[in-house]
Amino acid sequence: MKTLRFAIALAAAAALFAQSLEVELQRATQKEMVNGDLRAVIAEYKKIAARAGSNHAVAVKALMRAADCYQKLGDAESRKIYEQIVSEYGDQKEAVATARAHLGRTETARGTGVSFRHAWTLPPGGDFFGAVSPDGHSVPYVDWDHRGDLVLHDLVTGADRQLTNTAGDTPGGTGEFAEEWAFSRDGKQLAYSWFHPKNRFDVRLIDLRGSGIPQPKRLFHDDDMRWVGPADWSPDGKWLAVGLRRNNGMGQVGLISVQDGSLRVLKSLDRALVPSLSFSPDGNYLAFDFPVGNTTQHDISILAVDGSHENPVVVYASNDRLIGWSPDGQRLLFSSDRAGAPGLWSLMIRDGKPQGEPELMKEGIDLSERMGITVSGSIYAAVWHRRRSNTRVASIDIATGRFLSPPVDGVQEFVGTNESPDWSPDGKYLTYISRRRGGIFIGIRSLETGQTRDLRPQLENFTAPRWSPDGTAFLAWGRDLKRRDGIYRIDAQTGEVSLVVAAPSQPGEGISWPQWSPDGKGIYYRRNFPGGKEVAFVDRDLASGKEQEVIRRPFLGAVNFSPDGRYIATGSVDPASNSRTQLLIPARGGEPRELMRMPAEVAPAELLDFTKGLRMDVIGWARDSRSVFLRKQVSDAKEPDEIWQAPIDGSAPRKLDLKFNRNETGIRIHPDGRQIAFMVQDQERPKPGEVWVLENILPRAK
Repeated sequence: MKTLRFAIALAAAAALFAQSLEVELQRATQKEMVNGDLRAVIAEYKKIAARAGSNHAVAVKALMRAADCYQKLGDAESRKIYEQIVSEYGDQKEAVATARAHLGRTETARGTGVSFRHAWTLPPGGDFFGAVSPDGHSVPYVDWDHRGDLVLHDLVTGADRQLTNTAGDTPGGTGEFAEEWAFSRDGKQLAYSWFHPKNRFDVRLIDLRGSGIPQPKRLFHDDDMRWVGPADWSPDGKWLAVGLRRNNGMGQVGLISVQDGSLRVLKSLDRALVPSLSFSPDGNYLAFDFPVGNTTQHDISILAVDGSHENPVVVYASNDRLIGWSPDGQRLLFSSDRAGAPGLWSLMIRDGKPQGEPELMKEGIDLSERMGITVSGSIYAAVWHRRRSNTRVASIDIATGRFLSPPVDGVQEFVGTNESPDWSPDGKYLTYISRRRGGIFIGIRSLETGQTRDLRPQLENFTAPRWSPDGTAFLAWGRDLKRRDGIYRIDAQTGEVSLVVAAPSQPGEGISWPQWSPDGKGIYYRRNFPGGKEVAFVDRDLASGKEQEVIRRPFLGAVNFSPDGRYIATGSVDPASNSRTQLLIPARGGEPRELMRMPAEVAPAELLDFTKGLRMDVIGWARDSRSVFLRKQVSDAKEPDEIWQAPIDGSAPRKLDLKFNRNETGIRIHPDGRQIAFMVQDQERPKPGEVWVLENILPRAK
């Protein structure tokens, strides 16, 4: 019995000792954040680690904090601590992985103490839309894996705190979610935008003091605003600087009163504004960057908060994106590619006016995805990873259904950024989308010469451009620089864009998958109706603008015209048999016929969700318009998809020898029927976004 009591007493003492160590660690961390005496606090962290002994969990926490302080000082001792964690604390696998990452990623400039280090990696499904807290202690993120709620991550302890719990689908089918945010200067409050079912955004406030999920207060709402995003909080806590987009596409810079939610517009722009706004430390000025004309170039201006005047301060033929003010208010920091590569630049400012020329502070570093500057002068930025894609081509024999040559990269430039291939109507060109630094381009590669030319349509985004029958233009769904969605015509020589059909403004309604009519005098597109229950194909005459529905169903895929223009092949569903089908539709109207069907292998309620179960898609027509080529998934996702040929005369479809893996998509058949182009994407989900911090580039704030 005495032995048992002794064991219980020992366990209790150990628990109390561990608890006291955690308290000491929290006190040291608080001292680091508030006082900024890094040398002194390093000694405390080392003492805690030494006292922790066999309590490795506490020991590595203290050592990691000490290493972080050394990095802020630009001291190479941080590397020794990371090496110690790797060699002595193998049972703390997460800490060891983090230490290894620091050993591999930390870049320290010799003799300067400047460091650019990895601070944190988002969980899968996470997204950034704002800055870190003023002390660099925490950062919010939107959790799309949980429908778009807002979560606060502690960069010191690694703990997460949920800030909202009302995101997700509403009875009308439109999701609610959080987006842009801004911390008050004391870090006690957070303003954020909230999307709600009426296709509008509110600005909401929450108090971060306390624990649990705080109760939000709706500060601002205006039915004329299509979007509003808080970007910065005035030093006196009375105003929120916001970017605005009205229903007519106009962008604005404004201030919202924290007291009563009233809006004061400081400036209007022809285009929608990305919320890159920053108050000067004295609260007298507001810096912002803005798009120049119909380009992706940005310049930077400073507005007097009282509205009396504006000073353009960074005007250059480059993409200059605002980062913020130095803590002492003497410098304006921005990211620019003016030297040929991304870099950090600064400009001395006095009384809202530039003094001298911009100075390059650090080259070869991209801080355009800014996440704020802390009170100590550390600069935070987001780093994103996108799924790589390439365009490949191969020779085929349609009659036998075999490859005549192995697929090869059809585009040699900007490998990893190319997608959505297509062939010109005369078969002389391979086109594709290239998503790379500087914007989204249409690449046009000559099959005769191998030369490539780029078009840069003045659109914020666009998808799957399709050639007109006469080869003079493309048709694509896109969003223009005023953030207006619709179907656009893109000139094949100049890249000039013009709106053909504006997207509906009613929530839940949309248009997609435009295609030219075979004679080039009209277009067809797919229209979704509110509630997600019906889809229609619409025939639009370009000269008169007159439209008529061709067919309406619970689901329809893309428009795929036969070469003779008589039929459309597309995907659909049959709820009665829980099947996915392929239809043959007369182009000028009439009763559709079924070409092929397959079990969906999903619950009936999930039949319209094409991310689940099996699917079948049209990839093209035979040259003689007598059969359709279909891609059919198989039950084993590790096995390649099958290619089938379905005659339109009612004969039985036949399976070809051609096969494609799940990551090989966007198949397009050459007009001569002897070549094929497709897109290959990385199979793995892109790595989550990361938070990086640039330290000791500015004089440390006192």
